[in-house]
Amino acid sequence: MPNKSCPDGAAHPEPSFHHFEQGRLPIWAGRLHARELGATGTTAVHTYAVVALVTRGESRIRHAGELVLRAGDVHLIPPGDAHRGGMSDAEGWGVGFSPEVLGGEDGVSRLGPLLRVRGGCHPVLRPTVAQRRRLTRWMRLLADEVSGGEPGRDEAALALLRLVLIELERITAQPAASEPPSLSLSRKVLTYIETHCLEPLSLAQVAKALGRSSAHVAGVVRQETGRTVGEWILECRMAEARRRLRGTDERVDIIAERVGYADVTHFIRQFRRVHGVTPAAWRRKGTVGGA
Repeated sequence: MPNKSCPDGAAHPEPSFHHFEQGRLPIWAGRLHARELGATGTTAVHTYAVVALVTRGESRIRHAGELVLRAGDVHLIPPGDAHRGGMSDAEGWGVGFSPEVLGGEDGVSRLGPLLRVRGGCHPVLRPTVAQRRRLTRWMRLLADEVSGGEPGRDEAALALLRLVLIELERITAQPAASEPPSLSLSRKVLTYIETHCLEPLSLAQVAKALGRSSAHVAGVVRQETGRTVGEWILECRMAEARRRLRGTDERVDIIAERVGYADVTHFIRQFRRVHGVTPAAWRRKGTVGGA
């Protein structure tokens, strides 16, 4: 969604978003303006999840169909979902986060309502006035946390993110405002990859599990997301590796094995290709302070 600072193409990055894009800051939050909530017409696909709350105005978005976002709406974009904006005079709050920050067993991200959007649920929620007020308050506090340098910032930001996700769960428990869009093949592929990426996994295995040919799966995923199936498998594994490097003191060879690599040298080579540094060097730099 963001180019530099927030969803769909801000031109001037906030300092924290640069680190978020690098994977050193697992959560980003901030204000969104018309240029971010409305797009330049290009399709965006990203590896992180986005929650956008519109507080005023109106924005037209293409995401699993043509959508119109109005004041009070919440737009959910799971990792890998292609979307494109249009005319907009909207403003609001946005939160972006890497799925690995939420943890999860066997590599399954706990994306809650965002995962259900991946499964075909409608990507726009319409909270009550009280729910909007709570979401606005928590997003504002979250933006303050991620842009500051207070001790315990990451823990506080994660706690606030969980409050946002809990509120979204409450909203999705309400009757849906409209019929959900159909579930695309690329969404099924990404969900399968997120569930099985720490196991031995290939394009052929993914295609077989979904009952499609490898060529068909490869073509659809590349066309809809701009990435190959192999690149999505790699991203899921690197996300889990970053989480372990950031949050544990496990040795690099242990992390390599945990994220699906029997050969630690191959893991280090892949990590360096994605991040520009070895896992050990990435860990030494810390989350933000040493970047």
